[in-house]
Amino acid sequence: GVGLQTASSLGESSSPAAVEYGGITHVAVLVGDAAAARRFYTGVLGMAVDSESCEALGARGASAACVRVGEQTIQLLELPNPDPTDVDPEYSMSAPPQGYVAEGRPVHAGRDRHVAITLHDLAPLKASLEANEVPYTMSYSGRQALFTRDAYGNGWEFGPPVTYRGATRLFPPYLVPPQPAPGEAVGWGGIPHVGLLVADTPRAKAFYCDVLGMRDETDLRPVKLPFAGLFLRCGESQVHILQLPNPDPNTAVARPALGEDRRTAYSVRSLAPVKAALDSEMCRHLFGCKWAYEERATGAGEAALLCKDPDANELMFVEDASITPIAEAEGGPVTP
Repeated sequence: GVGLQTASSLGESSSPAAVEYGGITHVAVLVGDAAAARRFYTGVLGMAVDSESCEALGARGASAACVRVGEQTIQLLELPNPDPTDVDPEYSMSAPPQGYVAEGRPVHAGRDRHVAITLHDLAPLKASLEANEVPYTMSYSGRQALFTRDAYGNGWEFGPPVTYRGATRLFPPYLVPPQPAPGEAVGWGGIPHVGLLVADTPRAKAFYCDVLGMRDETDLRPVKLPFAGLFLRCGESQVHILQLPNPDPNTAVARPALGEDRRTAYSVRSLAPVKAALDSEMCRHLFGCKWAYEERATGAGEAALLCKDPDANELMFVEDASITPIAEAEGGPVTP
């Protein structure tokens, strides 16, 4: 970004205490009809209803539904959505030319904001999508990964564990799905990563790594990907940064209020280092302002903090003092 300083130029003394991440606990997406969305996610994708988590998360007056994939929850929020939901058939190239303006969502959800989920086998999911006439695409790179969307433009990536194991230095056991239970078509593992659209990769790295303390694993990112981006690890999960045309409003003033937008939620051992990082002199030097955030409790009474990243993607940090940081874990990673 223009005028963006590096953390090293500010000196180590400005760095706040490390944020101790567990991983991604849930994601929330905006839908036009929570009941219809729940039917799609359960009836077509084969996920399970998760009423308990929906009560625990709360939705601040919105109609909502929750479904579960292994260790994590997907919250379907029926709230006003400023994002385009339709696919732009012209946006079908792997690498859009410089200055390309997206008029809608790309044909391939791997070039869009998305959430990746591990499952035992792609075959039953493919069969269900085809039976229900839901479009999907396969990975452009040849990986065993399938991409599809719901009716509201939200992108999803599905693949077996082998697709994701080499993309991170920490692959928790729960991402290996069990075989489907009797009467179910799919065995679910969990969320290895989310993909977020950004306008400026160095700016995103400054925020997520220099301020929030995520670990840069971009050396594991395939070199043949034809666009800029990052692989960042937060405990047992990853954030994939994608510098690609963004059809969505990407400033805080153009987005819904905190708690009423699509988001990624991360568990942290303590919120104190998160607040210290956002309040830090380093953050002010990097971005020229004090970073805005709100503290609130979840429906289950957990302490939480919400903010937007520089591209107005919403983040939630949920305090969980029981997390054992990876560096302290003995005999392998500990599931958050």
